[in-house]
Amino acid sequence: MIRKLAKLVVAIGVVAMAIPSFAAVENVKVGGDIDVKMIYRDSFDFNALGLDENTFTYIGTRVYIAAELTDNVSAMIRLINERDFGNDYLREVEGSLVVDLAYVKLADLLTPGLDLIVGRQEIQLGEGLVVGSRYRAIDYLLADLGTAALDLGQQKAFDAVRVNYAIPATNISLTGFKAKIAESYGLTPLGILTGLGSPIGEIGDVDLYGLGLTYDNGVFCIDPYFVYTIMADGTNDLDLMTGGVRAGYTPMENLNLKLELAKQFGDTDFGGGVDFEGWAGLFGVSYTFNTSMQPTITAGYSYFSGQDATATDMEAWMPVFPANIASRVGKVAYPLLFPAGEGIVNPLCGTGSGLQVINLGFGLKPTEKLTIGLDLFNLTADESGAASDDYGNEIDLSLTYAYTEDVSFGIDLGTLLTGDNIEDTLGAGVDVEDPWQAIVSMKVVF
Repeated sequence: MIRKLAKLVVAIGVVAMAIPSFAAVENVKVGGDIDVKMIYRDSFDFNALGLDENTFTYIGTRVYIAAELTDNVSAMIRLINERDFGNDYLREVEGSLVVDLAYVKLADLLTPGLDLIVGRQEIQLGEGLVVGSRYRAIDYLLADLGTAALDLGQQKAFDAVRVNYAIPATNISLTGFKAKIAESYGLTPLGILTGLGSPIGEIGDVDLYGLGLTYDNGVFCIDPYFVYTIMADGTNDLDLMTGGVRAGYTPMENLNLKLELAKQFGDTDFGGGVDFEGWAGLFGVSYTFNTSMQPTITAGYSYFSGQDATATDMEAWMPVFPANIASRVGKVAYPLLFPAGEGIVNPLCGTGSGLQVINLGFGLKPTEKLTIGLDLFNLTADESGAASDDYGNEIDLSLTYAYTEDVSFGIDLGTLLTGDNIEDTLGAGVDVEDPWQAIVSMKVVF
């Protein structure tokens, strides 16, 4: 009896000690999503390597815990697993469970409207033309991603410290951040360790800084921003600065216009030293008709400067960390031609630099649950050493069916009608075929 009483006292004591830690949490939310895509891709090498069609199934699984604590403190943790069905033999290397988001937010710090966010977080400026995702398709080669569809990867967060300030009683907010892209720990180059070659300086860290301002009154918004990418290794330093501004205007309920321009400055010691002079811009307009099926018409133009063969400085646009690339160039052209971002063409497929894109789109909602979209893209090089600057034309068709509030099904069809630039690059002996894909998807949100 005494022994049972002692156990009860100990249990009560443990619970009593735990109460303060639980009391600090006011609200905890758990959720996530599962995204399955059955993918069929054909001629994704333009038949230049003799590869046949490719069929595989991707599954992306995310689970998050969001906790609201006292004193305006909140935390978010999201884990993600991305893999293809049947690639278990790589699960110890690729497709493991990794941290997608992990940050702490202190709201109204020192003054109302001032927020501090520290940790792995998503950051986007404007339309994502300059900064929006840590990973482009080409960057996923070094990420923990267990799928062959690098362009469909969902990871895009930065390891960063960010400050947001919403000025009270105004429509103005400010943001500033520093993100660590690569940490070198001051390691010594391999040549020095082995005694081979001459010292070339230390391997440098890569840091990304950003400042932005937003004014939004519900009809007109403007977002000027400045981004600074720096790498210093003692010999080959890089200072890439990008200034930009995005504007949006909604003169009437169903009409939306947007414009974003960005200009690059700075220099690098690589290649004997050059100055950055590239620039990029986009314009878009969309109108939704006020009828039962809500037909929507969109039109857009994007420009990314190319490199003139006679220029001594870097006139070509240098992608920083853009997001939403496929929406500007097409879902097939992105992984094939521009995995490093718009303006830098895959040298295995095309020549030249820079890019001009004309986009026309049409959307329709035949029923409350069904949405249809059609997008056309015309892609040309801004500067080309080939006889033609024509990369081709892409056609993308999408259908989305909302089965319930939590479950949706989708079909994506797309093809790139190959242009003369690609055919000339691959050579006269290659029977170039137009790449195309079909993706059937199911997504569950919980």
